[in-house]
Amino acid sequence: MQNGKENKEMNLNKGFFGFTPVLIAIAVASIIAINASIKLDSFVQGQPMDNLTLSDVSIPVSTGFIDGKIAYFIATDASTQEIASSVSNTTGFKVNYAPTLANTSDSARQQGFVFLNGYSGEEGGPLGSQLSVATAVPGDPDYSPLFDINYVQWNTNNTGDIRILKSADEIIEAQQNGELIITKSNVVINSPAIVK
Repeated sequence: MQNGKENKEMNLNKGFFGFTPVLIAIAVASIIAINASIKLDSFVQGQPMDNLTLSDVSIPVSTGFIDGKIAYFIATDASTQEIASSVSNTTGFKVNYAPTLANTSDSARQQGFVFLNGYSGEEGGPLGSQLSVATAVPGDPDYSPLFDINYVQWNTNNTGDIRILKSADEIIEAQQNGELIITKSNVVINSPAIVK
């Protein structure tokens, strides 16, 4: 969130709202009807090592916002087995369980924001709320394909102010205004952005 902008401090609660980690997977798996066709060694998708051939793999693409613009992402790895399994089941694409992602330094990750409640309209995303928000795209100094997932929950006493937030700066400002709460989930997912 630097990129020439004032670096705003984000207050992250360590709580978990009592929601299961599957909510993260649902958010990551807000699939649109786009597939990325790539060449991939078959062993990456759980095939035996003696069956190594190149094949076309169709990877589901999810959509979200970065700096006010629509962006597309693929999910390949998650730091918890629950999220890896849930995203795999939801998308039909095997997402790898990679517990060492949780050991990466905070500076090697960007922040991802998943909304638990709020706006539900045409721009709907996971859980009937808005699309998720990331903080950087490839080429930005802060870009990383690793996302620290943060839950965003609007305060129920501010329902008249609920709106679609399309950037991390808008989310942080709403938090500073007391409109919403951000809670760190301690889940890291490898979800590279797809740039056209």
